[in-house]
Amino acid sequence: MSLSRRPLERGRVLLLLLVLLLAVGVGAGRTWLRGEAARSQVLTRVKPMLESRLGPVRIGDDFHIGWSGTVTLGPVELPGTRPEGPPVVRISRVTVHLRRRALLSGHVEASRVVLSGVQVEAGPRGQEVWALVERVRQLRQNRRPPPDSSERAPREFPELELKDVRLAFERHGRVEWGPLSARVRRTGAAEAARWEATAELPGGGGAVLSVQQGEPGMSGMLQGRGIPAGPLLSLAELPWRMDGGTLEGEVRVDATGTTFSGAMTGLTVSSPQLAPEPVGPLSFSAEGRVHWDLRTKHVKLESLRLTVGERREARVEVRGEVTWSGEPHFSVRAELQPLSFEQAMAALPAALVPGTELARLEGQFQASLALSGPILQRRDWEVKAKLDLSELKQSARAGPLHWLREPFEYRPLTADGRGRALHIGPSNPAYLPLAEIPHRLVRAVLRSEDAAFWTHRGFDFDSLRDILLAPADDKMRGGSTLTQQLAKNLFLSREKTYARKVKEAFLTLGLEASVPKERMLEVYLNIIEWGPGLHGIGEAARHYFGKDARELSIRESAFLATIIPNPVRYHVYCSRGALSDIWTKHVNELLAVLHEGGDLTRTEYQEALTAPLVFTGHPGSQPPADEETPIRTIVPGRD
Repeated sequence: MSLSRRPLERGRVLLLLLVLLLAVGVGAGRTWLRGEAARSQVLTRVKPMLESRLGPVRIGDDFHIGWSGTVTLGPVELPGTRPEGPPVVRISRVTVHLRRRALLSGHVEASRVVLSGVQVEAGPRGQEVWALVERVRQLRQNRRPPPDSSERAPREFPELELKDVRLAFERHGRVEWGPLSARVRRTGAAEAARWEATAELPGGGGAVLSVQQGEPGMSGMLQGRGIPAGPLLSLAELPWRMDGGTLEGEVRVDATGTTFSGAMTGLTVSSPQLAPEPVGPLSFSAEGRVHWDLRTKHVKLESLRLTVGERREARVEVRGEVTWSGEPHFSVRAELQPLSFEQAMAALPAALVPGTELARLEGQFQASLALSGPILQRRDWEVKAKLDLSELKQSARAGPLHWLREPFEYRPLTADGRGRALHIGPSNPAYLPLAEIPHRLVRAVLRSEDAAFWTHRGFDFDSLRDILLAPADDKMRGGSTLTQQLAKNLFLSREKTYARKVKEAFLTLGLEASVPKERMLEVYLNIIEWGPGLHGIGEAARHYFGKDARELSIRESAFLATIIPNPVRYHVYCSRGALSDIWTKHVNELLAVLHEGGDLTRTEYQEALTAPLVFTGHPGSQPPADEETPIRTIVPGRD
């Protein structure tokens, strides 16, 4: 028995020694793996590789190698262009999971890389990110593949995972978007590689991106579902506040073109320039197809459908193309599909809808706009627009604005609200029917304010083209037709917002469909402001010249027409008793336009140039200093 125990005891001793040696080895190995020597060896290989691809890289002291085949280090920073600024990218921790099979064969390959706590500082207008992209591009161009790279077996691309990513932008202030997370994976051989990326976005929603390398070329698809729109749009730092809203869409791209579709629902926009109150909810969508041929330098918008409204009540079809084989040239045509007032107002939020019963107007209207020309020569663009109200006019005579055809009570808008009541009809001694208003005064007002009044349908697209595309001094100005001015005076406040312009457009369509041109002109001349507390041509003629409007001279008529854009400001001429040299020139320019347009004979024109202009109560006053500048430049118009 004693002899048989000895081998057993020796075995136990040897096993104990092996365990002790293994423990010592493990402890020593763990100490080495966590030591500076291991960190130095890893960084000696990793840092040059990163810098050859990304430029300067800073790696912190956090370093760990785990038994499960992971390497953790951090933080990792990519410096920006500003010496005192934050790094353009900072990654709190990088965890690399190694492939055990590759390790057994003597190779170091990553199966998964996890970037945690990623902070991206885009800088002013994204300059830092663009600088990093350009740096990577230059390094990639300068980097040469090793001589034996073609003989090496292709390695599997590791899966990339990003956690807690935050993007910061600087414009008028610092805006941060996050956190988001994402995964990126590549499958397939290099010649047929497929990239897939998924992202979970801040506030919910997600996106999927896939890119396929194939024989015809690259193709890809991007999908987004349930994306909170407000926070995403706020990154652009628009002059409006965006709240709520959900964005969904899909884009597919191949070698010859792209198809796309997207929808935004429930978005609310707030801005003093837009409206006094928040505007929403807004809903709109877009879908279409673009084809391109880069060889012939030609891009064609084959189809684009834009809709507005939760039920997509308003629809616009758009087509166009761009070529740049010679001078870059474009053409685009948009067509508003037949739309009723009821549908139009249902498509828009309440803040953009006039406070009248226009929705009761029966029938539909439609419009089209064609724009073409050399891209870089704005003045040479050709604009063709058409507005069809024929169906509306057939049913609007008994519509909600029919009361304007008869005498009515009007309270002009003042700084304190609606002012004194004015009767727009024969019972008002200051009221003048259109037939009794001097013809030269009517022509002067139309030449000055709306030369195409008799031919347009509420909007003078030719004048808008000149104002927007080819202004005489390259400064943009507003241009309202007489119908638009009448809509504003009758129904709207003085607020200068985009919402008011939208309401004005609806009311303009309603007036054009419901009221004859002659009646609109008659009402306009009898209600517009011609000075402080002065409304209508009857009151203006008495105040400025002490006479009945029927007796106004040609020069007096021309003067009254020139002050319509800002009568309170230009009333100063009456209080001073005479025109300045600048305003005398302005009146004479209008007289010249009347003469050139056939409204004045040569004799009438010459007499009007030299006729006296005597304001009531101020005979013989000295002219004021030349300090006033006309708001509107008068040009020959179209009848």
